[in-house]
Amino acid sequence: MTATSQSPPQVHAPAPTTRRGRLAVLGPGLVLAATSVGAGDMVTSLAGAAGYGMALLWAILVGVVLKYALTEAVGRLYLASGLTVIASLRAAARWLPYAFLVFVLVIGLLYGAALSSVAALALSTLFPALPLRPLAVVIALASAGLVYVGRYALFERVMSAFMLAKFVGMVVLAVVTVVTIDDPSTLVSSLRPRLPEGDLITVLALVGGVGGTAGVASYSYWVREKRWRHRSWLPVMRADSAVSYAVTFLFVVCASIVGTGLLYGTGRTITGNDGLAALADPLGADLGSVARVLFLGTFFLVTLSALVGGFNALCYLLSDSLRTLRGVPDSEAERHMGQRSRPYRLFVLYCAVTSVAVTFMGRPVRLVLTYAAVGSLVLPLLSGALLVLLNRRALRAPYRNKTVSNVLLSSSFVLFGVLAVVQLKETLGGL
Repeated sequence: MTATSQSPPQVHAPAPTTRRGRLAVLGPGLVLAATSVGAGDMVTSLAGAAGYGMALLWAILVGVVLKYALTEAVGRLYLASGLTVIASLRAAARWLPYAFLVFVLVIGLLYGAALSSVAALALSTLFPALPLRPLAVVIALASAGLVYVGRYALFERVMSAFMLAKFVGMVVLAVVTVVTIDDPSTLVSSLRPRLPEGDLITVLALVGGVGGTAGVASYSYWVREKRWRHRSWLPVMRADSAVSYAVTFLFVVCASIVGTGLLYGTGRTITGNDGLAALADPLGADLGSVARVLFLGTFFLVTLSALVGGFNALCYLLSDSLRTLRGVPDSEAERHMGQRSRPYRLFVLYCAVTSVAVTFMGRPVRLVLTYAAVGSLVLPLLSGALLVLLNRRALRAPYRNKTVSNVLLSSSFVLFGVLAVVQLKETLGGL
């Protein structure tokens, strides 16, 4: 029996039918938002605002819609089959679990070191006496320790708190920017959508850069933890993922407001995470020391939440890939890929150890290029597999793709495929 033709498991409780009841059970979407909105989103939105003001918000909106379509499809596939995402992908192509195992191993090799270093950069900018590398190691180990505890309810509460704190911080910064800049009309005048000439790749990267990669693929694991396992939960899952990307879009809009107010037309720009941290001093000069502290604090929380959520997502994908390749049935999945299982915790240790090792190795350029290239392949493979799995005739009508879903997933496959080709060309050129 294929993943898409298997009957979904019976639920232990019906899904709430009222708006208040649905809002009360939301959670995986907030975890996804906290994981997916990282330092890269801040860098991308600030850099775009520095060059084009608010004119590229349309590209961000397109990216949010495409990522929502992917996430909703991942959740719908789980509700249709009751199988984990890797087990379902095996029905599309038997080699996909192997590919995901290799991809996530490579991503996990550098993920912790990269994000913990960025988080440490924010703290050391606030408190210059703190040594950068030891601080990065402490942050990586503390994040891995939180994931190692292995209780989803605690994890969801922590991630929701992260999301609320960094969202409020960015909203406050946006409001302060609007109130204090000399010419607020710049924000409105730069809103007119445009496609920069000769800069199509930058726009495509902006579309593809909104939200995460591992988090999208791992969304069904968090849905699984909530025990949403029936057609009645379909509206709840869609509302949950919609809330996730609504929060993500508003966060990026606020970051674009800050970038437009402080950078657009000034000649200043952002080049990577170091440049983002370096913006803190001119930001403090323009908006005051409190704004500088709020900016760096928000930047730290953005990166820390992406690190904790990313560790959780990567370890789920790794342990599930291994479980699927070993042929362990889904009925026994919890012992082999659950948050308290031995494989999951071994992969947490893998992420922690590699984070420390790569931090002190200085993140070699060859390894970073490999990480970026491998990560770029995940979303086009996921999009293509979802198109196959969710269009099968054996799938019941409520779960099958409609026209809009097929258009959005096909667009994701093409867009992320193009971005993957560009990234691979850059990688091969840099090796």
